[in-house]
Amino acid sequence: MAHIQKNGHKKVVIVGMGLIGGSLAMALKKNGMHVYGLDSDGNVLEMARHKGIESYRFDAQGMADKMAMPHIFADTDIVILSLPVSGICEAAKIIADFLPEGAIITDTGSVKKAIVREIEAVLPDGVSFVGGHPMAGSENSGFEWAREDLFDGAPYVLTATAQTDAEALWAMTKLVKAIGAKPVVMSPEEHDKTAAAASHLPQLISTALVNAVSKKCKKNRLMELAGGGWRDTTRIAGSNAFMWKDVLIYNRDEILPLISSFKEQLLLLEAAIESSDGDTIIERFQNARAYKNRG
Repeated sequence: MAHIQKNGHKKVVIVGMGLIGGSLAMALKKNGMHVYGLDSDGNVLEMARHKGIESYRFDAQGMADKMAMPHIFADTDIVILSLPVSGICEAAKIIADFLPEGAIITDTGSVKKAIVREIEAVLPDGVSFVGGHPMAGSENSGFEWAREDLFDGAPYVLTATAQTDAEALWAMTKLVKAIGAKPVVMSPEEHDKTAAAASHLPQLISTALVNAVSKKCKKNRLMELAGGGWRDTTRIAGSNAFMWKDVLIYNRDEILPLISSFKEQLLLLEAAIESSDGDTIIERFQNARAYKNRG
């Protein structure tokens, strides 16, 4: 059963104070919640403290000050793990035994199936896990880019499995609404398949596009002609490489078939251009437009 403090004033601990974790901290603090921020970077902790967020050092081995662990997690309602995918499960294992009965753990990872399966298997009795993925972000990374309105109007996936506690899912739904996001409940499997198409493949295409063009065009000449199409298509090419390395490897079962499908479409257009097959070019453009405009 989800833990709610008697005075209704929720205590939230956020592990990882990058763009997403920092923005969550600001948004939740604005909503009157008592927010603790944990991070391994001393500069990030200092910036968070300037924002009024009580912050402590935390890394792969746990708290820098082991004595702080019981203090940090005592009476905690919700713990949000906002770390690279490869670090989320390890962090859950480190903190699990310090959580009070009724606490909720959630995460912000871009891959859900592997994370949900591993964390559900290690949680102690009385602690619930609800997988999460805010579909918001920026081409910039780090706490210095965090802002309290980052999630306004954005979809925020919450995963439900046979083990998901109904009260914990409801508590997370209310939290998501409180920060201005739109809760979307789906299974971890459906999330990974859909996110691969909506987020992961576009990231790959944007990155590959910039790398391809960089071999053929000088940047200064390119930017003299680049307009909205270039900006829109390549905006996310500056995303965090280390975060995306984890996402692409952990979700490869869903991403690889999409890469194959994309290559097929590109080769089809390449062949049509080579043979001056205008009908195929028009058909492919019209098919894409019809899908994009479909209600």
